[in-house]
Amino acid sequence: MSHHLALFIHTAMKGVAAALVMLMLVPILARPAAADIELFGGNPLLEAIKANDPKRVEAAFAADENIEVRDFDGRSPLIYAALIGSLDILDILIKRSAKINHRDKLGNSALFYAASQGDTEIGEALLAAGANKDIENRQGITPLMTAAKLGHLDIVQFLLAKGANPELRDYTGRTALMWADWNRKSTISRLLRKAGVRE
Repeated sequence: MSHHLALFIHTAMKGVAAALVMLMLVPILARPAAADIELFGGNPLLEAIKANDPKRVEAAFAADENIEVRDFDGRSPLIYAALIGSLDILDILIKRSAKINHRDKLGNSALFYAASQGDTEIGEALLAAGANKDIENRQGITPLMTAAKLGHLDIVQFLLAKGANPELRDYTGRTALMWADWNRKSTISRLLRKAGVRE
């Protein structure tokens, strides 16, 4: 065997060995941090809220659970309560001074999720507690825009009555009316135009 061929084989084998080592390391490197595993896998407070169990929520607080704990996506207990539509749990969290305008990794707030689900009761409770009615997510979309886009008439009416600004534009330049038109939500479009919105 020539010297050059032997050197080539030796170099190739080293490359294969390095590749095998990297393949072995991938599962280790891909593992989330311990804190992420705990939050994503079942924080007692978040699990109690997901179960829609106010008593378990109170028990979690009695055990000193953090009211501002976050899951893997940055969602807080208040956002969880808005997502499941639990007014009782929302009230518990508000009374314990949960951050009303906290936004998750997408920039979505509890009010955004209430609007996206057409939940006027949750929206009303959040605004009464000081939620920003025009809060934007990372795409510049407001609660009014998402409600208009999805055709949730009641909460669109509610947000307009509470002074939400229909003239705001997201980062693509769309207003709430444009979102309604784009998604063929004609009832919402008529409502917004009746309110004086032109585009």
